Amino acid sequence: MRRRLAARLRSNRLSLILADGLGHGLHAHEAAREAVDVFDAAAESDPVRILEDVHPALKSTRGAAVSVATADLDRGLLRYAGVGNVAGAIVAAGGGRHNLVTMNGTAGHRVGRLQEFQYPMPAGSILVLHSDGLSGGWDLASYPGLKSRHPSVIAGVLFRDFSRRRDDVTVVVAKDRPPLGG
Repeated sequence: MRRRLAARLRSNRLSLILADGLGHGLHAHEAAREAVDVFDAAAESDPVRILEDVHPALKSTRGAAVSVATADLDRGLLRYAGVGNVAGAIVAAGGGRHNLVTMNGTAGHRVGRLQEFQYPMPAGSILVLHSDGLSGGWDLASYPGLKSRHPSVIAGVLFRDFSRRRDDVTVVVAKDRPPLGG
């Protein structure tokens, strides 16, 4: 089984990791799996701390691009840290997209200063994290009604229409509760 992502929801706190091992095949899989295993043991930590644990754990692998997000659903706040060519965005309920900042480097080999960024994630927001196999040119507003669909449907449409086809793709979509009265 390919474990490139994991999620945990506890007390209205959603934690996610997406890991894309460098290259293809077994060695790329092993790097991504190791990153997810570290996350499984530390999912209650903040995103930078998780990346600080992932980085040395991947030293014996070919390395990976990794993003970690924790969403406080009660406060409407997303904390995010990423390294390498993974991408993420928050799509607001009323429209608009805010791309998440990911730092240069490769977990397990060379990373600069790991940094956490915080973003508002109000009720009804959609979080999209994806590997570099998915083009960043997507816009959910181009698909009337799609934002109201199940996250797996949104992920499927993004995969279908924006997969680069020359690389493997991981895309994860998480939705918050709709705003009250919406």
